Amino acid sequence: MRIGFLTSSIYSPFGMALIKSLWRELEPRNCSLVIFEGYSLINNTATDYQCNVLYRMISQGSIDALVLSGQLSSKLGVELVQDLATKAGLPSVSLGIELEGIPAVSTDNFSGFEQIVSHLISHGYHKLAHISGPLKNPEALLRRDAFLKVIYQNGLEVPKHFLLEGNFSDIRGYHLTKKLIPHIRAKEIDALVCANDDTASGAIKCLNENGLSVPRDVAVTGFDDVGDPMGMVQTLTTVSQPMEEMCRKAVELLLDEQPDRFSGLVYTLQPRLIIRHSCGCKDSGHPVSNNPGPIFNPLRTHRRFQSLDETAFYSALTDCLSEYGMNACYIVRYLTPTRFDDYASARQNLKGTMLYGYSDGRKVQYATPFEVSRILPDPIYGTLDGITFVKPIFIGKNQLGYIIMSAPENLVATMANLCLEVQQYMENAFLAYEKQQVEMKLSDTLERLINTNRKLNELTVRDNLDKMKKIRYLANNMLQNRKADSGEYYLILVEIDNFFEINAEYGFEEGERVMNEVTRILSGSIREDDFLSHESCERYMVLIKNIHGDAIHAIEERFRKKLEELNNGLDKPYKVSFSWGYARASVDSDFEQVYTDAEADLASRRHSAAQEP
Repeated sequence: MRIGFLTSSIYSPFGMALIKSLWRELEPRNCSLVIFEGYSLINNTATDYQCNVLYRMISQGSIDALVLSGQLSSKLGVELVQDLATKAGLPSVSLGIELEGIPAVSTDNFSGFEQIVSHLISHGYHKLAHISGPLKNPEALLRRDAFLKVIYQNGLEVPKHFLLEGNFSDIRGYHLTKKLIPHIRAKEIDALVCANDDTASGAIKCLNENGLSVPRDVAVTGFDDVGDPMGMVQTLTTVSQPMEEMCRKAVELLLDEQPDRFSGLVYTLQPRLIIRHSCGCKDSGHPVSNNPGPIFNPLRTHRRFQSLDETAFYSALTDCLSEYGMNACYIVRYLTPTRFDDYASARQNLKGTMLYGYSDGRKVQYATPFEVSRILPDPIYGTLDGITFVKPIFIGKNQLGYIIMSAPENLVATMANLCLEVQQYMENAFLAYEKQQVEMKLSDTLERLINTNRKLNELTVRDNLDKMKKIRYLANNMLQNRKADSGEYYLILVEIDNFFEINAEYGFEEGERVMNEVTRILSGSIREDDFLSHESCERYMVLIKNIHGDAIHAIEERFRKKLEELNNGLDKPYKVSFSWGYARASVDSDFEQVYTDAEADLASRRHSAAQEP
């Protein structure tokens, strides 16, 4: 029997723990586990998610039963999860959230959070702040409500600006804690109650980096107790979810001979308060990490495939799969890419072709197109064993294909990491291919040039940068590649001042020539492993990593010198002019804010230049 598990993402200690607990219940029952990463569903609404190829795989015969993770509602909301579960037409069970007509297994989130808040208050903490999970998630809402109930029952008050909404991630926990640091220094907060352990880990890192000690300056608590994401000594006071018991009950409900008799029933299991050192009640013999690990998720990419061509990539991938002991890996491309809001394609049989196949140490070839609702051709799909991961490949609203990888339980984290690397390579490869196709269609008119460049803009890496979880991986991995001790970078925005005037007066060929010359100048002014993206006709983005000291002046000087050389040797009736603005930031910075700061600096410089005589 093949059991599907639909979750938003596996890139967290909680997600990993859930998968392993499920597998330990399924394996003795001769069931296989197929994990569907539902992150792509954020591109859909409750009325159009059936356009998502992931939904076809779930609902059209590739699995026999379905487990839905409560994490899905954090991104999608309960409405979409409920509708998807109902229309999938499969025996289903929900882990973490209640859904109408479907049995659910959950932790008593309210009781667990009451316990931990009451524990803090009983030990003299009366100035509490709370970082919740996303409030569209029912579990996060229950925990926040329990927090407020205990606060009010004890005659305490919490200012609204001490109630912050997070997203269950360490990165969000880090940045929200930054907002609270002045209040902690002013002794307005003596305990920070976090919605889960990941959020607490990010909070502790932020506090340590700002010279505050846990629990001396402020107590910190979490929820989940599924393992420490930062690899430090277990010192976090938290609430332990009965993960194994939850998964055992969920599997029993799914595999019951009469599953319909459990329809709509909710099984609530009791969590357990785990008292450690971060609340100040126990001396573990260890400080609460004065030097915690990186704020980024411990599952990260090595960018080992980044510069490879297609042939070298598949060869390197085969070597990695063999070296790491993966069971199988397949890469599927849709014959006709489809959009997440393409209702017409949702009613058609979508076909795919296998670009790459690997199983048990050897390559697998299959040239015949097949229906992607089956995930893989039946003879191949039936050979998958261990834990299987299905990861969609998509760019913006465009669905391009998916990756299937399977591995033993002890290699699930390695599989997730490798799968992410393959996804990034394939998305970049699709981008490069699409860019090439667009360039081949350049027209002889200005109007078509502008339209084509807009398409190029839509298909540049900026599309990936807008996915903030990936940009954090990108910036972090770029910095790591140089193996330097600096975690800072410059984001530089460059715009050709007179591009449209040149293009309009001298023709699109001259406009294209100017773009090519500016690209050459910029690429020649940075290091080989820095980052350059052509965002639109006149705009470029440059990412300079691992900076030391005030390097921006040297970079600007190279820009000026190369621009002067260009204009001196330019036998044209015009001169090329471009402006730039920059922002300096660290890998912990909010990337959208860094981009906004660079735009503001660019506008300021242009304004100053316009005022000069």
